[in-house]
Order: sequence, then C-alpha cells, then structure tokens
Amino acid sequence: MKIFTGVLTAGLILSAGVATAHEEAEVANAAGFTLTGNVTLATDYLYRGLSQTTGDPALQGGLDLGHESGFYLGIWGSNVDFADSLELDYYAGYSGEAGAGVSYDVGVLYYDYPSDPSDPQGDFLEYYGSVSWKGLTLGLNYSDDFFAETGEAYYYYGSYDLELPMGVGLSFYLAQQELDEPTFGNDDSYTHYSVTFSKQLLGVDLGLTWSDTDISKSDCAGAGFSRNDCASTVVFSITKSM
Repeated sequence: MKIFTGVLTAGLILSAGVATAHEEAEVANAAGFTLTGNVTLATDYLYRGLSQTTGDPALQGGLDLGHESGFYLGIWGSNVDFADSLELDYYAGYSGEAGAGVSYDVGVLYYDYPSDPSDPQGDFLEYYGSVSWKGLTLGLNYSDDFFAETGEAYYYYGSYDLELPMGVGLSFYLAQQELDEPTFGNDDSYTHYSVTFSKQLLGVDLGLTWSDTDISKSDCAGAGFSRNDCASTVVFSITKSM
C-alpha cells in the first residue's frame, strides 16, 4: 500500500507537470515541437498478455515530445509487482507517411527497473517497427538480450481497429512472443490475443479489454508468475490526455 501510494503521488505530480508543460505548448509549437502527456488508471497492467501487477490496479503516465518532422521521444511509467514496484520506459523514434494511406513507425525502447534488487536485473533494450494501412497494423519488436539477460527475443503482432456507431472503437489484437529458450514449460514461445472496446466520454478515454494467452496456469507458475497472471482476464482503464 505504501508503494502504491508513492506511485499515486508521483502520478499526481506528473499530472501537475503536464499541466504546466501544456501552458508552454504554444511556445514549443513555434519551433515545430509538441508536448503531450497522459495519465491512466487501470484495473491491471498487462504486458504482452501477462499481468505485471498480479491482478492489482496500476497507475501509469507518460510524456511525449514530438517534432513536425516525424521524430519523437518520450517516457512512460507504471507500478509493477516486482523489481521494487516501478517500471520506467524511455523511447525515441520516427513516424511518417509512405503514401497510398500507408504509415510507418520505427524506434528504440529501453525498459528500466531503477530499484530492481535482482541479479541479473530486468533492464533491456528493444527495437521496434510497424506499418499501418487503414485500420490494420503489423509490427515487430526485437531485443538481442531480453528481460533479465535471457537472450534474443522476437515479438510479432497485428491489430485491426474499427469505428462503431456512437463513437465506440473496437480493436482486435493477436501476437506471438518468441523467446531464446523454453520459459513456459517446454515452450520457447507463446501467443496472446485481446479485444478492446474504447469510448471517449466527458474528456477522458475509457477502455474495456478482454485478454488471454495460450499459457497453462501450471506453466505460468513454473515461470515465476502467479498462476492467474497468464490467464484470461478483463481490464478496465480510464485515461486523461493533456
């Protein structure tokens, strides 16, 4: 509870900082830069289908600095139930249009667990790229030394977004995580999938996600997770963007 309270306090400070930054946005825009921020409260933090908070709520927030040229950089953070309860992600990339309605996004992402007492620590670097056309997105993430120095990892994913009546969004997601060596039982890979409904209401973004993986509860526990961390779950989130 003490740790979560600390994260909550940090989130409120982040919100205040974003508000101040928003007041300076007009000055930033004169140089072609735009500063945006977001704060999210979710009933769980799922990373590639796996709970990072053992089913507990997560307070998350981020800041993004983008340039009209397409270059951007940002930071995002969340409480977790390991590594002394904090994850910070730093990223930089470039996005643009390739014509005929095709867009792309490439970049590099560093996962940091600043208070992680374990050895080896969980910190790792990942490269990412995706291509989008209309509502379809296909992407790949690659790390040459994944979480806790476990070797190469590939993450393939695809999503399809639809706009439903009354401003409701619907997103389908399917992904495969390939690992360097068997992690969940005898498997060195797993699949996860999700369906998300979203709606903007009263200035906030609401999300409702059903997510599942093909990992059994026994293999999930054998990999150091709680038995239910890899199981089917529903997550509700509320996000305020600034």
